[in-house]
Amino acid sequence: MGLFGKLFGKKTEKGESMKMEPSGMKEHSPMASASKVKDPVCGMDVDPKTAPAKSEYMGKTYYFCSPACKRTFDANPAKYTGGGGHEMAGHSGHHQM
Repeated sequence: MGLFGKLFGKKTEKGESMKMEPSGMKEHSPMASASKVKDPVCGMDVDPKTAPAKSEYMGKTYYFCSPACKRTFDANPAKYTGGGGHEMAGHSGHHQM
């Protein structure tokens, strides 16, 4: 086994090759995107497992792309939970640094 194989080509106890990937290079499966939900304020897709903010309202958990969207939601949750005829506020710069 060459140097590359020694560094990146690990073998299991049974001698089977294991493919190693650099961290951050994980393959995205179709199931991964199916687990995302919409931020009710801006409409952005959010992974509930890694969402930076969430709120409970009327027995349901809502996930947000940012604390700013959470604050907007918390100020008037009925507006974003099907309270009739609302439009999503969109990202009006709360992600800019």
